Amino acid sequence: FFMPLLNIFNFFSIYASLDGWTPEQQPEALTEMDKWILSRLNSLVRHTTKELASYEVFSSCKKTERFVDVLSRWYIRRSRRRFWRSEADDDKRAAYSTLYTCLKTLTLIMAPITPFLTEAIYQRLVRGVEPDAPESVHLCSWPEVNEALIDEELTKRMDLTIRVSSMGRAARNTSGIKLRQPLAEAVVVADIESIRTLTSLRIIVKEELNVKSVRFTGKSEALMGLEVKPIYSLLGKKYGRNVQNVAKAIKALGKSEAVRLRDGEVLEITVSREIVEILPEEVKVTPVQVPGYSVVEESGLLVGVRTEITPDLEREGIARDIVRRIQSLRKQADFEIDDNITTFYTGDPIMEKVFKVEEDYIKAETLSIELTKGKFPRGVHREEFDIDGKKLILG
Repeated sequence: FFMPLLNIFNFFSIYASLDGWTPEQQPEALTEMDKWILSRLNSLVRHTTKELASYEVFSSCKKTERFVDVLSRWYIRRSRRRFWRSEADDDKRAAYSTLYTCLKTLTLIMAPITPFLTEAIYQRLVRGVEPDAPESVHLCSWPEVNEALIDEELTKRMDLTIRVSSMGRAARNTSGIKLRQPLAEAVVVADIESIRTLTSLRIIVKEELNVKSVRFTGKSEALMGLEVKPIYSLLGKKYGRNVQNVAKAIKALGKSEAVRLRDGEVLEITVSREIVEILPEEVKVTPVQVPGYSVVEESGLLVGVRTEITPDLEREGIARDIVRRIQSLRKQADFEIDDNITTFYTGDPIMEKVFKVEEDYIKAETLSIELTKGKFPRGVHREEFDIDGKKLILG
């Protein structure tokens, strides 16, 4: 987990330096995301203190590795826009303060295991902004657990949200739809307690899955239907030449009839003006996904995403692809993170239309003062792209 930790440190260092942030700039309030990661941090300190006291190094390292992973893949990714915004408001101070606390505490609890790496991070992270800090990480006191910051209920809620988001992304992958493409809806089928837990964090699920809305329900039929297939080896003996007509009637059964057969009931149906009995063992009832949704099931949870992509959603998806390409060009052209630019473009008609419709979004995401269609000035850094078969030239 050394590289993820160094990436976190570099991310923090770049943005904190740009904004001139120091530990004295404490926030008035923390977000729920801040409280969650600080709860996880203090749980980690408590676990590590106990494990290292018993010389259980491996267990301590595995727990730390998991924390670094969730700090990088969840907290920082979810908080990235807080660091990016131009105004230094209280929310931004909360993000800096929380991430600094996590990094500093990690260097302290990892110091006995990785003495040189933590010393290097400590000198660059702490010594420059805390004049009274000990000369070395190895002269610091061991961190104390702040029990008041450990919120088991919040941890439970966020862990469930992470799980649902992971399942939703898996559903998107199954359908072959990339995450940058917005979709209309995600549906979560869960028990009442889980729905209550998730409702307060609906916005996180919505943003993680890049959908316009999230619907919670306790009814599995929102995502899963039932398919009834005749077992010909049994029905053929019973109905002889009439088996094809019986099989056709069975395949046309509705969901209520399918549920009755699944639950072991005998079903009477009309075939060629005659009433026949269908026994549960004469058919195979299997769950099937509702058309138009990609669904993932795991331990009592169902998460599905609507796979229909309307023209408006397609344009939004292309806009996100365009932003990614512009950001890549910024790096190639050696712009600083906070530099404003002018973006030039030309390409297929749909590409040019996206620039018009999504102008404000593209400008904001890429720090572009202008989006200019047509001729490219001499010396401009430019590149040609193919986005889902559509031509685009950017500069």
